[in-house]
Amino acid sequence: MVFSENFDGVTPPALPPDWEAANSQGPPPFWVTSNSGVPIPPADTPPNAAFIDDPAEVSDKRLDSLHFILFGPQLTFRQTFNLEASSEDPNLGFDGGVLELSTDDGNTFQDILAAGGSFAMGGYNRIISADRGSPIAGRQAWSGNSGGLITTVVNIPWFGAQGRLRWRMASDTSGSGEGWRVDTVNITACVPVRRRVQHRRHPRPR
Repeated sequence: MVFSENFDGVTPPALPPDWEAANSQGPPPFWVTSNSGVPIPPADTPPNAAFIDDPAEVSDKRLDSLHFILFGPQLTFRQTFNLEASSEDPNLGFDGGVLELSTDDGNTFQDILAAGGSFAMGGYNRIISADRGSPIAGRQAWSGNSGGLITTVVNIPWFGAQGRLRWRMASDTSGSGEGWRVDTVNITACVPVRRRVQHRRHPRPR
């Protein structure tokens, strides 16, 4: 186990040590820990989960994990979301959440898929509308209503460098939702498979 976080070792709204929240766009609130709201209970491992609201205005709200070494780990977390989405097109979202990865110790981030990761379970379910001003317009994301807690499993690429994870929620110019909750974050090391090297037998010299 590289690290495990269930957000229960702090008193809301404080975040665990070395976790950071910031808003690139939009007013407060920031990502916090929360022990209230829906669903009930509002966490996978009560009492706390990380939570961000979904406002009816443009916002870009980010939660960054502590630092860890990227050596082919697998990420598992539980999440529940109710973020503004189309009621007519099941593939279209208006507000959404994405998972991003930094491979340079938090200086820059890119989507987990663009960074070479992949979802083994619970991946993105919609594409964010490109015409409503969302900071993540046109991207795959989690949007709509998850219908309760779901499990997401992510294969993180091998880089051999310090990295950070970012849960990023972005909203557009209108409409709102309950928000997004993240809990029970676990990163486990994946042992690389050693390939067998076949040695050719050379004939003995005569």
